[in-house]
Amino acid sequence: MSASVSMAAAFALLSLAATDSLARTIEAPDRGAVRAVLIGIDLYRNVPPLHGAVADAEDLSLSLRSVGVEDMTLLKNGEADREGIFHAIEAVTERAGAGDLVVLGIAGHGSSEPERVKGSKPSGRDEVYVLAGFDTRLPGSRERIFGDEFKVLIHKLEAKGADVVFIADTCHAGGLTRDVDPRGAEITWRQAPSYTIEEDDLAPISTTADALSTGFDFKRLTFLAAVDDNTKSPEISIPGIPQKRGALSYATARAFEGAADRNGDGAVSRRELFEYVRQSVYQFTDQRQNIFTQSPPGTDLDRAVVYDYQGAGAQAAAEKSNAPPSAEPAPISVAALGTEPVLQGIEPAVTPFKLTDGANAELVFDPEKHEAIAGGDVVASGIGAGDMPFVVDRMAALDTLKRLSEVNPQTVRVTPSDTVHREGERVGVTISDLAGRKLVLFDVTGDGTVQFLYPGEKDAEAEMPTNFDLDLSVVAPFGTDLLVAVTSETPMPELVEFLKQNDRRRTAGNIASRLGDVLPEGARVGFTVLYTSAGAKL
Repeated sequence: MSASVSMAAAFALLSLAATDSLARTIEAPDRGAVRAVLIGIDLYRNVPPLHGAVADAEDLSLSLRSVGVEDMTLLKNGEADREGIFHAIEAVTERAGAGDLVVLGIAGHGSSEPERVKGSKPSGRDEVYVLAGFDTRLPGSRERIFGDEFKVLIHKLEAKGADVVFIADTCHAGGLTRDVDPRGAEITWRQAPSYTIEEDDLAPISTTADALSTGFDFKRLTFLAAVDDNTKSPEISIPGIPQKRGALSYATARAFEGAADRNGDGAVSRRELFEYVRQSVYQFTDQRQNIFTQSPPGTDLDRAVVYDYQGAGAQAAAEKSNAPPSAEPAPISVAALGTEPVLQGIEPAVTPFKLTDGANAELVFDPEKHEAIAGGDVVASGIGAGDMPFVVDRMAALDTLKRLSEVNPQTVRVTPSDTVHREGERVGVTISDLAGRKLVLFDVTGDGTVQFLYPGEKDAEAEMPTNFDLDLSVVAPFGTDLLVAVTSETPMPELVEFLKQNDRRRTAGNIASRLGDVLPEGARVGFTVLYTSAGAKL
């Protein structure tokens, strides 16, 4: 492991589970109906296309239908123009009544413009949702919706006595957690290129009061936005799903199906929803994206229920399985930079891979710099062509961990940030929600080496604190360290023995293929990656 580890401690028990969505029906917390308007836009007239926004809207629609939602409006691409969106939300508002829950979801490009009401935004800019027909000139300049206009629509739903879940899977501003290495495959972002409106006669439905409103003006809103002020929203690959997706929509769809019901009581609180989606997005995006969540100020997040389930599924929560996806994963695509066929004839270690060109490769080898690049990051350094099968195995292990943690995520975070950490820096990792649970901790390095970290012999009977903290010092070899935490209410001797047999061996492929078999039922799986580089911090 490229860090020296000292272990300290401390968080609180939230036993985790989910349910069989086929046997359960979702309902509003006041037993009203659940209704939805879902919007996805991939194809734009004058803005670069996206690849997964329509799939996001379709996925949310299918997940809600699977738990019994019938009042569903789905708008895709050109259907999702300004008039169509307003009409659909106004129509569902007419149908909504006291005690209902209305889910509003929009996936697509976002942007920002100079604020229309001076002094209304701390950044001086208004958030804008860019629609398919958008242009900087008329009539296309009418095809955008200001964030303040959604406030008007949500206020009208609240006036009917309905609760609202608003899922904004777009990006309006923000920076990059880490620079994207140009040697890897291109990343698509959900932030439209900057523009200047040349012709504009748009009269927003929002007023000055709407522009100045705050969270205190909403009483029944649960808001999830794709990013905070410091990150951007990439379109990502979900293991086992060929099409690019937005992590927020994907995670929220799984939450509606039952994955967010951590304690299996058939009711999902705001804390359960927020924490499930936050950790899932964090992991699926390789820590490039942190979501923003908001609820009415003063809300008790543990007592505020976002939605309930009724039916047999509420009792099935504790039966959630940690089994990996049944479909056989496709071989990982690998390319080498330069003209020499340096990877020809190299056989896989455990995970199959195929050679392709650099533009389409999931994993790229730079023979000149002896580095491997994936997802815009250097994942291994100081390696040769013969090491690439083990780096492939490390990628397969990461994919397996993403799928396993999608079911029961264990909260794991790097502090102070997820940037690339330089040689000699001190970095922390915190594993939360441990009281009353057992912990197993291991590491997979960028070159595919597995290291069993915890528990040691003297730790076997130790009572876990609520948080478990690692204090790390960045040392060679550089690239990535994939730190994995598995927690359970019971001891995990089979997992411990499995990790001991793989300790200090380049057997990441065994983690990819066998980890799901040795996890106890109901185990939580979480991970975080330390990105490291040689050279002092600039």
